[in-house]
Amino acid sequence: MPLASRIAVRFLLLILAGLAVLAMDVSTAFAQSASCGQLQATLQTLERNRAYQASLDGAGGARALQQQVQRNESRYIREGCNDDAKAGRTLTRACKALAREITTGRDEVANLSRTLETGDAIAQQREAILQEMSRFNCGGGSRARVLDENGQFAGRGRQRGNLFEQLFDALAESFDGEGGLRGGEFDGYGSYHTVRTLCVRKSDGFYWPISYSTLTDYLYNDLEACKAQCPTLDVDLYYYDNPGQEPEQMINTFGEPYTALPNAFRFRTEFDKEASCKPTTAYGSISVVAGTDGSSRAMISYNGADFPLPVRDPRGRQAQVTT
Repeated sequence: MPLASRIAVRFLLLILAGLAVLAMDVSTAFAQSASCGQLQATLQTLERNRAYQASLDGAGGARALQQQVQRNESRYIREGCNDDAKAGRTLTRACKALAREITTGRDEVANLSRTLETGDAIAQQREAILQEMSRFNCGGGSRARVLDENGQFAGRGRQRGNLFEQLFDALAESFDGEGGLRGGEFDGYGSYHTVRTLCVRKSDGFYWPISYSTLTDYLYNDLEACKAQCPTLDVDLYYYDNPGQEPEQMINTFGEPYTALPNAFRFRTEFDKEASCKPTTAYGSISVVAGTDGSSRAMISYNGADFPLPVRDPRGRQAQVTT
């Protein structure tokens, strides 16, 4: 083959190879662009989620709300409201108002906690999208920023990490390391947590409340109240964190869980007529005793003593016959 022909063939092959490489690069670019577009759309959807938006500033609000509930619970105990409620006395107007604040606050904490959980789950999905965008080297168009080569945001942005880690890390900064709170939030019960106590009847596992909100320091007072309310049966005091736990998680003063009882929850499936905390009323008994003269007399036996029932006056019967 002439030299000119060989050169032309080689040149043609080089052109074809270049076109093939160019086609591959264009295909890769289109695929990358499509992936970036999908990731960007998903990211914007996540960032518009209401739970995610609420969680951005929700950690501080949840912490402040929980602290306010704890302060109200401490006041409820210090001002004698809890003792009045346990004794069955009518609560003062101030105690009733405080109880309503505590109940409302607990509901708000529970609702906000659920929102934070949802927001945290969305934040984790958002983080995964950011990592994919970094891998595909996608550009802006969102409030999000992709991690740089050192694993950090290039500029100032939202704090990284699990949302609940941020919440409890910030909460830890509020403590002085010795169980007390810094600043004006400190009160005499600031480092205590409240519990709810229940009296448990061991024969069938039935339980009823003793204190709706009290401190662990007063557990033995509630234990005595529990035994006094059911003197005829074997009972024990159990408690669980309030708020934060359910009756199924309660333990006794020795740390033994309620679920370890042989008759735990038995009352839900069986009814034991003998399992009653009310003392049995002794009505005595009546019997007929024969006398030495052949007559009979009704006798009452009560509490170890025997005495005869009164009989009708025979004179009254004779008067009715003669008239």
